[in-house]
Amino acid sequence: MALASVLLIDDDMFTRTTLSAALSARGISVLACTDNAAMALESLLALNPDVAIVDLDLGPGPSGIDICHALRVHKPNLGLILLTSYTDPRIHDPSNSQLPKGCRFISKSELSDFKVIIEEIIISRNKPFAAATARKAADYKLTDIQLEVLIAVAQGLSSAQIATNRGVSVKAIEGIIAKTHTALGINKSKTLNLRVQLARAYFQLTGKMPPHA
Repeated sequence: MALASVLLIDDDMFTRTTLSAALSARGISVLACTDNAAMALESLLALNPDVAIVDLDLGPGPSGIDICHALRVHKPNLGLILLTSYTDPRIHDPSNSQLPKGCRFISKSELSDFKVIIEEIIISRNKPFAAATARKAADYKLTDIQLEVLIAVAQGLSSAQIATNRGVSVKAIEGIIAKTHTALGINKSKTLNLRVQLARAYFQLTGKMPPHA
């Protein structure tokens, strides 16, 4: 008998294939794998899985967070696991950072030991609304504003441009940048300026390599 049944939603075929095989080998019944919201909803209604494992970044269209909310509408007690290379889901879309209650957030960097995701699946199946899994702003190193400014810096915007976009003074933005640098625990460098350090920190948070790295 399977430990739990899951629906896997990820736009990367390699991830879907390898993760599905690994879960199946460890006693998890993978009922369906899909790469889009429409098929995810269709599979949910037809197969009634215990848990949905959803990639945060699915390309153009609804994000993984959007899909999690939509699936919960049709199955309120569905266990949810958000799987991503990001270490903070707000990086994908700072305006859409509220996870559904009990949604468990796993970074792909944690999957070197599959015990992690197996344990999360079991907990998510048994306690889909476990309060301990809901992440709040205090759980993150950066505030929403600091994160938004960090993203703008990584995109190459100047302090003046960021200030204009946000309708605040350049001095205010420079203050946020300085606090962001401190919050991330970045040591001052004699060879790298502050903005380069922040851009690198941003890409570390995304789990991706910066351009031309």
